[in-house]
Amino acid sequence: MSAVAGVAAALLALTWTGSMEADVGPGRVQISTAVRLGGGTLVELPPLGQLTAATHAAPVRLKATVLEVDVDAVQITARGDDPLALLEASITEDLAPALTWFAWRTLALSAVAGAVGALLLPGRRWWTAAAGAVGGATAVALLLGAVWAPYDRAAFEEPTFHGELVRVPGLLDAAERNLGDLEEVRGRVDAVSDRLASLYAASAGELPGSRAGDTSILHVSDIHLNPLAAELVVQLADDLEVDAVLDTGDVTTFGLGVEAQLGEVLASVDVPYVLVPGNHDSPINRVQLAAIDGIIVLNGEVAEVGGVRILGVADPTFTASNEVTTDEARDLRLAEAGAVAELVADAQPDVLAVHDRRQADESLGSVPLVVAGHVHERSERNVDGTLVLTVGSTGATGLEEFTVETRRPYEAQVLRFREGRLIAIDYLTVQGIGGDFTLERRLIDVDDDGGDTGDGAVSPAP
Repeated sequence: MSAVAGVAAALLALTWTGSMEADVGPGRVQISTAVRLGGGTLVELPPLGQLTAATHAAPVRLKATVLEVDVDAVQITARGDDPLALLEASITEDLAPALTWFAWRTLALSAVAGAVGALLLPGRRWWTAAAGAVGGATAVALLLGAVWAPYDRAAFEEPTFHGELVRVPGLLDAAERNLGDLEEVRGRVDAVSDRLASLYAASAGELPGSRAGDTSILHVSDIHLNPLAAELVVQLADDLEVDAVLDTGDVTTFGLGVEAQLGEVLASVDVPYVLVPGNHDSPINRVQLAAIDGIIVLNGEVAEVGGVRILGVADPTFTASNEVTTDEARDLRLAEAGAVAELVADAQPDVLAVHDRRQADESLGSVPLVVAGHVHERSERNVDGTLVLTVGSTGATGLEEFTVETRRPYEAQVLRFREGRLIAIDYLTVQGIGGDFTLERRLIDVDDDGGDTGDGAVSPAP
């Protein structure tokens, strides 16, 4: 009877106290167990979700929760010759002793719980505690043995995803199916860009009354770590012969320092790349991007391109870490609108570039043009004499669209200026790398007396 009570108490202890924290690879992980029919292994990756794998059938659920990740250590590993192998070796080296210690710790706790449970029985004797301890430790040892002996690591090749992680399998499949190697991707980007440039030259033609010295700026936004979009931006800037690229933020997605490496691709354009950081560009991203030759990061400063004065004000928030809620971020941007208006009054720019157009709410009527991104949708409105433009996502909303059969288009704008004044907007929409595209022209105050000449459009190209 004492042994039975000890077993019951040990099983309860396995659920309530069977957890510990350990440094595993470049992060800290909490390892725990619980009695549960069906067994299996659960891996939690807050805030992305979790995955489960049918690694064993014994009625013990193993759970590993990633508590924190050392980003610097990950970046150091990523710079190695074989980063995945180095990461796996680091995790394996740390995990083996951690699991060994966890097993001994669990057995000790089970023995203590078994002894305590046995001592709660009526008519207990000195040997009651010993019997309970032996029974509890034996039961848990058998359960752990039933887990480790048949443990199937290959089950992680067919896991079940929950939360945001449900997108991972489709993303990986799409990337493997459609992208091939990087040279193939670049070939597709080159083909789209060449076709678009040809259409541009043949169909769009010269602006009415065009003059030497007019300035053209490629406006992009919300690349969100999509390497295809970065390649497309570089090719468009070259083929369309623009004078500069203006990026209104969210080059990155998660805010990890390693993501700033995408800036090396963007900086390969032959013209200035002016960046106004967004809410997914972390403080470390902003510093790293600013350190790349060819990228000009603005936050309260003015950059001049072909006589066009651009005042850029970065988003005051970083939301990818979930430390700032959507509502809090909105309030912070609105609260900053007054300070932005003061900068506009002092600098008197031709263009105010922000990530979220709400940052410009108190500048409307004081600056001719506001350009922004953030909402992933194209829009145009005139408020108190200020034209407010947003461009759709140049990254097709980011890595989840990393496929030829994309649901969202890659979007950009070419802004054309004369003597600092906007005279035309060309809207570019590319439906998937290698897919159809559209060029649509909007003429603004092109004639000499300042009148609006109306709209122009080019039909979709096959």
